[in-house]
Amino acid sequence: MKKSLLIRNAQIYRDSYAGQWQERLFDIRCSGGAITAIAPSLTAAPGEQVIDAGGGVLLPGLWDHHIHLFSLAARAHSLHCGPPTVSDTGQLQQLLQRAPGSGWIRGMAYHESVAGLLNRDQLDSWVNDRPLRIQHRSGKMWFLNSAAVELLAVEQHSALEGIDCDQQGRPSGRLFRMDSWLRAQLAHNSELNISATSNMLAGFGVTGISDATATNSAATQQLYAELIADGQLLQQVLLMGDASLTQMISPGLQRGPLKILLDDAALPDFEQLKLQIDAAHQQLRPVAIHCVTTVELVFALSALADCAAGMGDRIEHASVTDSTVIALLAASDVTVVTQPNFIAERGDQYAVDFAVADYDTLYRGSSLLDAGIALAASTDAPFGNPDPWRAMVAAVSRSSASGTVLGAGERVSPEQALKMFTTDARDPGGVMRTIAEGGDANLCLLDRPWHEARLRLHSDDVVLTVAAGQIIYQK
Repeated sequence: MKKSLLIRNAQIYRDSYAGQWQERLFDIRCSGGAITAIAPSLTAAPGEQVIDAGGGVLLPGLWDHHIHLFSLAARAHSLHCGPPTVSDTGQLQQLLQRAPGSGWIRGMAYHESVAGLLNRDQLDSWVNDRPLRIQHRSGKMWFLNSAAVELLAVEQHSALEGIDCDQQGRPSGRLFRMDSWLRAQLAHNSELNISATSNMLAGFGVTGISDATATNSAATQQLYAELIADGQLLQQVLLMGDASLTQMISPGLQRGPLKILLDDAALPDFEQLKLQIDAAHQQLRPVAIHCVTTVELVFALSALADCAAGMGDRIEHASVTDSTVIALLAASDVTVVTQPNFIAERGDQYAVDFAVADYDTLYRGSSLLDAGIALAASTDAPFGNPDPWRAMVAAVSRSSASGTVLGAGERVSPEQALKMFTTDARDPGGVMRTIAEGGDANLCLLDRPWHEARLRLHSDDVVLTVAAGQIIYQK
């Protein structure tokens, strides 16, 4: 039988106190997965686990609203092949040639500023005795050497859309949007250490995730249910994916929006996109549309404008949002789920690729909030760092790794940054979850009060994470 939990002397944020951070300290009791009592002082029950917060702030557990769990787990076996770790061809070559172990070499976070768009011949010149696959940091493309091409039987599947071939019909080693096929060829999910990845997220105070992988299917849904049931996955999950996802009832697992990928170089038929959206809406299911360019964003909003509103539809990323598009977003009744961490992680490259006047169009913050647009945040891990506190810092500072500020006018307050990670999974960008009697006991305790924590926004301050009333991390 699970013990009840009593957290003493914690600062909390509650609607019942007019939405203010209270310096007064409270005791909070959790039992049966819910908060059952809050008072200035509570008497510990026999056998109850007691934690003294010491005046630290107790927050709602963080929810990462756009993540790719299996890819994040695979990161532990991957080489970081792009900036700032790797910035030129020589560094990439050395990294790959010094890869430890035998068998597959898996690279990630590659950007063409390092050595252009890679192909099998170029990779063969560096590594020809082991299969090698490198993922572009956008997640759109994989680059394979010849050993990988042979092992994956790419030649036999060269007619598939997404397998790039030269003029002679020879596969170039580039796979575009072929994750589902690649996963099937590799059959690698069983190799992943989901438990270690889940524990890492718990250490950041994360009690829930929205997996935004477009290829998630009914089989993925079943796998998630099993991972949660056997305790490997400690977080609650909102699962986005394809049309095969069902409304299966499973503790800690909800079906999320239909995920739709857009690529401005190959946009789908406009009428077909509307039919796809309508079909999801008829199942009372929202859509989440991947938009990283202004063209993709306008295309998506135009389609949504012709479909039913108020369904909880989402725009994922909104990486580049021209000022003229903000009004379209505001009128569309959609939520934007963005990744402010990319300003910090990729900002120095953005400073090269974009004019200074366009810096504020990148992963906007305050201008969207000021326009009344629901805005939530995520890390997009493993394409971004999985620590949500780093994303909060980036949203507040808008600073790149070298200190370049990209769009100071898009800065948000620490409270706004926190809110973007503490809204409900089904209402990202909505009302911040609060600590209240009867509420879910998904909590994150920091080692200091909010007036100190807001100046740092650092995961080192997390000392306790509680999911469904049970401790999943304790420093």
